[in-house]
Amino acid sequence: MSVLRSRSNWVFPLILAVALGGISFWLDRITEVKMVEIPLNPKEPKYEISTINGERFDEHGQLSETIHATAARQFPQQTVIYIDNPDMSLYKNGAELYRIKASTGQYYTDSRQVDLLGQVVWHKKSVSDEPEGQLQTSVLHVDTQTQVIKTDAPVTYQYGMSHGTSQGFEYDKQRGFLNLPARVKAIIYDPHSH
Repeated sequence: MSVLRSRSNWVFPLILAVALGGISFWLDRITEVKMVEIPLNPKEPKYEISTINGERFDEHGQLSETIHATAARQFPQQTVIYIDNPDMSLYKNGAELYRIKASTGQYYTDSRQVDLLGQVVWHKKSVSDEPEGQLQTSVLHVDTQTQVIKTDAPVTYQYGMSHGTSQGFEYDKQRGFLNLPARVKAIIYDPHSH
């Protein structure tokens, strides 16, 4: 009896260890996932989204930004997101201030810059004593970091009753700087002179 008892003291843990080891080995075998990396076709989108409707609110719960687009896609190993029919608005105190629309857009995720292409319309709502304005061009570059918007393409603009054309345009929001660099033709109306 003492021999049987001393054997059971080490036999049971040994059988338990072997059984648990077997179960562990079996579980490892059936749950083993083999990772095979398959290169993606660079001509096919890695991600594609249809119908985008986004809103961002400020710290007071008021609408601050919206974006609408019919589709967006990103291709493998690229930092560019291609956007179809972007329509973006910026709000101040919950009221729309600017609206920018284009045929297509390209957002560069590494630099956070945006290129708007084809039938670009930038519309500014009138605010207190500032009149309504609009700019039309074929290409508009937006740097979201520096808040500079510019183009080298021809532009047509209207600001209140003033209107004109220019070859190129640059607006620096932080500095409040507007530059129409070349071939400017304008009719300027000053409402305070009458």
